[in-house]
Amino acid sequence: MTDPLPIQPFTKQLNSSVKLPGSKSITNRALILAALAEGETCLEGALFSRDTRIMLTALEALGFKCSADEAAETITVQGEGGSIPSKNAELQVGNAGTAARFLTAFLALSEGGTYKLDGDPAMRERPMSGLLDALVELDAAEFEFHEEAGHFPFTLKAKGYKGGSAHVDASSSSQILSALLLAAPAGSEELTLTCDNVRPSYVAITLKMREAFGAAPLEPTEDGQYTLAAAKYKSPGHYDIEPDLSAASYFLALTMIQGGTLKIPKVSADPLQGDAHFVDVLSHHGLRVDAENNEWTVACADPLDIQRGHREIDFNTISDTFLTYAASSPLLGGSVRICGIGHTRHQETDRIAGMAAELSKLGQLVKEEEDALTIAIKPNELRARALKARNSGQLLTIDTYEDHRFAMSFAILGSYDLLDDGQPWLAINDPACCGKTFPHFFEVLDTLRGA
Repeated sequence: MTDPLPIQPFTKQLNSSVKLPGSKSITNRALILAALAEGETCLEGALFSRDTRIMLTALEALGFKCSADEAAETITVQGEGGSIPSKNAELQVGNAGTAARFLTAFLALSEGGTYKLDGDPAMRERPMSGLLDALVELDAAEFEFHEEAGHFPFTLKAKGYKGGSAHVDASSSSQILSALLLAAPAGSEELTLTCDNVRPSYVAITLKMREAFGAAPLEPTEDGQYTLAAAKYKSPGHYDIEPDLSAASYFLALTMIQGGTLKIPKVSADPLQGDAHFVDVLSHHGLRVDAENNEWTVACADPLDIQRGHREIDFNTISDTFLTYAASSPLLGGSVRICGIGHTRHQETDRIAGMAAELSKLGQLVKEEEDALTIAIKPNELRARALKARNSGQLLTIDTYEDHRFAMSFAILGSYDLLDDGQPWLAINDPACCGKTFPHFFEVLDTLRGA
């Protein structure tokens, strides 16, 4: 374990730009679609992180011809038109939810194939049964579980998609439905999926990306039924990966608390990712975003004029950003109830419990519910604890639970000059966990600090 990383506070307003990495969610969807398509696809602006490398390594282990140029941020995949070259493989999915779910549904295409899959200890705890049960109901795969039923590790015996219907429980993760929406159309027959308990924002990304690879537009019925016609994906030749707007949330929050102006290039006025709506949450506190010429200009004229008072915010559709807001909340005044986040207990870690523990460590009053957090803001207690730690030669230290979003969210809080002396008061344990989605996050933060 490396030493905790002290966070150097910013001492001036922002006046810079930040280049975001490509979206993990979009990169891993695009890798699956490129493998499914007929023809060669070059992904431009691709993310190179632990999760995307896991997906790329898996595709190579399955016999797909891939080439990557990290400096140019490109990945080229030779698609096989719905077939998988290798009928047998052992795959390691780490703690990558997208790789775990997308690959499992993808492998079911390979009739007669046998594949052993496993993940990190944390991945073995994450929910998979909604996807596995649907695959069994469709008679597309059968599973042999080597430890706990419904969880990794398991052996998948592929039987192919040959029509039928299934109810899909995607209440724990929309990736479960997205996995089937990506892979199932490459089968031989039309099939029907019914899913009435899914958060729509990431499914919308999946549906839009399918169209970019030649699939017909698809909309669910009012009762959540999707009819998937058998189809052949076609390579678009080149596909641009949108910058990661979950990652943008950290720099939006940074601009809110520091003031000034920050430009974020290559983001349109109508991006694919629902996390763009985090802008709406921060607009309450004076943040403004102008989108033109494929660039966002983010500004906050007076960070001291933040709106106070109690708020209740439903983060259900933008839940990856709730940690950004919660970690910054000690600077916002008043109190906040963050709701609609029950599913985040089953992500990289139990994010509700982890956030409650870390904010409590910082002297904030936190009420933890199954689906929500209520945070009573205590800025004076935060300063008192920071001073006490400093006077004893220490820093307040945040645990990150092997979860990249804890590291990045609390780094933004630590970037605030709480003690008005420009010196670190907060440190982050295991900063390398950012490698999951944003390997160079702390270097980018340093660049902004010195700009």
